Amino acid sequence: MCNRAGGKRNTGRGAFGTAVILAAMGLAANAASIAIDDVKQHWPWSNSVDITYTVTDGDGCFDARVGRVCIKSVVNGVEYVAYDDISSPGRHTVAWTNPPQGVKCDDCKMSAELFLSDPVPPGDDYMVVDLVTGAVTYEGLFAPNEKFASFTGQQLSNARYNTDKYKTTHYVLRKIPKGTYKAKRGTKAFKGWTTDRDYYIGIFCWTTAHYGNVIKRTDGRDATPWSDYSLQSRRWTPRDIRGNTVPSGTVAKYPSADAAIAAKKWRPLELLNAKTGMAFDIPTELMHEIACRAGTTTTFFWGNDASLAPQYAVYGISGRNTDSQYADPPGTRKPNAWGLYDMVGNDWQWCRTYVGEGEPPDVFTPGKGASDRWYVRGENIYPADPHRLSSDVRSSAFTKSGVGYSFRAAYIMPNGSK
Repeated sequence: MCNRAGGKRNTGRGAFGTAVILAAMGLAANAASIAIDDVKQHWPWSNSVDITYTVTDGDGCFDARVGRVCIKSVVNGVEYVAYDDISSPGRHTVAWTNPPQGVKCDDCKMSAELFLSDPVPPGDDYMVVDLVTGAVTYEGLFAPNEKFASFTGQQLSNARYNTDKYKTTHYVLRKIPKGTYKAKRGTKAFKGWTTDRDYYIGIFCWTTAHYGNVIKRTDGRDATPWSDYSLQSRRWTPRDIRGNTVPSGTVAKYPSADAAIAAKKWRPLELLNAKTGMAFDIPTELMHEIACRAGTTTTFFWGNDASLAPQYAVYGISGRNTDSQYADPPGTRKPNAWGLYDMVGNDWQWCRTYVGEGEPPDVFTPGKGASDRWYVRGENIYPADPHRLSSDVRSSAFTKSGVGYSFRAAYIMPNGSK
């Protein structure tokens, strides 16, 4: 049972002396354990205290769980508690925000406990794609256990997926269940749109690290001579992404991903489809807005309070190049209620909907017409006015020009699916 762990006795530094850590309880050999490495009080003896600890995962506990660390500090018989929530083993630092005024090194003894959530339950709330092999798996939302009572299942899932793994080697998409949703689609009034199928949309915009892994051969060998991929986005056009420049077209397919790579056909959605055998594409404008709103009809997906924008969006940044590679890495702000990050701010995102189209027949199909300008959603880093971050904000760009923006992949479940 991998739910609670302790580690060795260690010595804190700075203003504190001995830090005592609880012995392991009820754990098999090589299970997850925790050890306090360093306790450092900021000079000159302020109440700002940093506690650094290391979590070791001996049997893969974190492969399907997230953790919560409880650090207890006893000063003159009074217990103080600090919590830290983690999604991976390794070294972490948490701030002790409420130490007693004037505490000194011989006054305090510390202990640490590690609690792990239950394993990720079965389900299909998330689709996880291994970008190198093309393997596709599904996972359900977490259910809080007694040590995570203050967290919703969505918050625990957010902690699991907002890690480097899912911004580099794996791409994770959130299910948007079939139902009726309200969206404006560039108008002043809401209209109800009913989806007859579930669809999935990426919780992050596509990063250059995602790209660097999807263009690897399926045995993991690099297909290109360069490897300077990062967690940032890049300048994409629809032709770069999917190989077609009209929404009615389909993403090109290849006999195999390795054959496409060998032919230097390195468009990410083409390779993603070749590796998985599925039909990923850019979302339509309606798919993006429904996902962005996460069931809300407020001005912003977090409500109507514009002053909260800095918590949810990267915006109001001047002095940066307009290149999307100057946007912040994904997941640095809070997600919406469905666990989708950077739906507004940071960088515009391409939608498979073109300017001047007629009324679309459904959420998944662009309206009839033709144009070399597509809508983009979400805004970028520049606007100083937070009202530019509303859930229905839109702009447009030429698909054949050098203008490039970010994108997130989407997948529509086939007809007849649940």
